[in-house]
Amino acid sequence: MARVLTTKTKVKIIAISSLLTILLIISGILIEFNPIAFIKGIPRGIEFFASFLKPDITYFKPILTKLIETLQIALVGTTIAAIISVIYSFFASHVTAPSRAIYFIARTIMNVLRTIPDIVLAAVFVAIFGIGALPGVLALIFFSFGIMTKLMSEDIDAVDRGPLEAVKSVGATRTQVIAFAVIPQVVPNFISYILYTFEVNVRVSIVLGLVGAGGIGQILIENIRLFQYDKVSMIILVTFIAVIIIDGFSEYIRKKIL
Repeated sequence: MARVLTTKTKVKIIAISSLLTILLIISGILIEFNPIAFIKGIPRGIEFFASFLKPDITYFKPILTKLIETLQIALVGTTIAAIISVIYSFFASHVTAPSRAIYFIARTIMNVLRTIPDIVLAAVFVAIFGIGALPGVLALIFFSFGIMTKLMSEDIDAVDRGPLEAVKSVGATRTQVIAFAVIPQVVPNFISYILYTFEVNVRVSIVLGLVGAGGIGQILIENIRLFQYDKVSMIILVTFIAVIIIDGFSEYIRKKIL
C-alpha cells in the first residue's frame, strides 16, 4: 500500500526544494556559471579532443624514462610508508595501544595527516626541496601513511578476541600477544592494503608531477603548456596502459594472498 504524504510533509519537501533551488541559482551566479558559454565551447572542445587522436610515437623514449621515475617514486614512497604504518598502526588501535593516552595521540596525528591533500604536501615539499623526485616521495610517504595506518589500525580493532584471550591466559606479555595472536590474523589484509596503496600512489604520483614533484606528470604539464597535444596524447596513452597493467598485477597478487 502506497504511503500518503501528509500536508505538513508536503510543505517541508516544497520548502527544502525551494531553498536548495535558490542556493543553486545563487551559487551559479556567484561563480559566473554560464551554460551558453559552455554550449558555444563545444565545437572548440571537439577540435581540442580531435588533436589527441594523433599521438607522437617518437616521443615514447622520454615518456618511458619519466614513467619509470614515476613508478620508482610510488614504490619508494609506498615502501617507506608501509614500514612506518605497520608499526604505528598498533599504537593507533585500542586493542594493542599501550595506553588510552598513546592511542588518542596516535589517532589524532593520523587524522590530522589524512586531512592534508597530497597535492598540498607535494607543493610544500617542492617549495622546500625544489623540483624533483624527492618532494614526490616525501608527499607520498605522508599521504600513504594516512591511508594505510587507518586501514591497518581498524583491521587490528576487528581481530578475533579469542586467540588474544587464549595467549593471555598462559601468561604472555603484550608483545607476545601481538606477535602470536594479532599479527597472524592481520598479515594478509596488511599486504592487500600495501598493494592497494601502491596502485593509488602510481596515479597520485602522476598528478604530483604537475606541481614539479617529478615523474611523468612533469613532462605532461610541460607539453600541455606548449600546446603539444600529440605528445600529451602519447603520455596519456602510455600512462593508461601502465596503470591497467599495474592494477591487474596487483589484483592478481591480492587474490593469491587472500
